[in-house]
Amino acid sequence: MRSHEEHRREAAFPLKFSILTVSTSRYENRDQKDVTGDVAEEILRKSGNEVVERDICPDDPAMIRNAVMRMIEKSDVVVVCGGTGIHPQDLTVEAVKPIFEREITGFGEIFRFLSYAEIGPAAMLSRATAGVVKKTIVYLLPGSPDAVKLALEKIIIPESAHAVWTARGYSKRRN
Repeated sequence: MRSHEEHRREAAFPLKFSILTVSTSRYENRDQKDVTGDVAEEILRKSGNEVVERDICPDDPAMIRNAVMRMIEKSDVVVVCGGTGIHPQDLTVEAVKPIFEREITGFGEIFRFLSYAEIGPAAMLSRATAGVVKKTIVYLLPGSPDAVKLALEKIIIPESAHAVWTARGYSKRRN
């Protein structure tokens, strides 16, 4: 058996996820449905993982960073949906990437590769990425429900237990 398969088997355990939707319009109109957050929560719960927190914040770097830092304290994985494009208001990457202790560049590369198969060259406009903060994995995703579904089903759910276990020094505990 190959080592990454052994690692995955060793790391397999239900994870605690937090979901942050970054959207000024959703934040200002909380009576509107958060379709992206709903999609993420449903997929995560169906996969056997736990959703410990869910929130919405505007496209404000300080608020985004504060929400992510709060969520890290109770989560194995934080999924941030929205604000990863190239629009001037898309500030999630600028807010969160500076707190990464290690960036997981392969996540963004694989995400854009898979997105290309679905949406074509527009996939290059995504700045989706991931990183490690305080031994917690943080994924920065586009705000589209289809993009979140793709990332969760094809990358995040299959690999996050292994990523968390590795980021924690081959341990299930944060230490």
